[in-house]
Amino acid sequence: MTERTPKISWTPEEDAHLTSLIKEHGTSWSIIENNFPHRDAKSCKNRFAGIKYSTAIKIKNLILFKEILLNRHQYLKRRTTDWTDEEDEKLRQAVEDNRRAFSDVWRLVAEKIPDRTWQQCEKRWNSIPKPRK
Repeated sequence: MTERTPKISWTPEEDAHLTSLIKEHGTSWSIIENNFPHRDAKSCKNRFAGIKYSTAIKIKNLILFKEILLNRHQYLKRRTTDWTDEEDEKLRQAVEDNRRAFSDVWRLVAEKIPDRTWQQCEKRWNSIPKPRK
């Protein structure tokens, strides 16, 4: 039976060196392991898989953060001025067009009226006179 070597954590310098070696040699683990005296090919391969996974998670989180910031920007951009007759007409038409999807109607309506939140659209709809049929 072979004796197990103690687990040694990877340093940021080793991570950087591993990444640069992979860029240079691809995934030739036998070549790469020769640059790490206390690591074998399997540990290099596993570490690289961990780096790739970690990077993918960071990218995903950055994308989500960007979406949150964009949505926040849209919310802050909302108008607080009086509603125009044109907006009232767009609101009427948007509600009529989306009546069947009632559960999400106000979000769909707000997409058609720039710079207004779904709450503003719903509140306005409930306060304006409706055309008689």
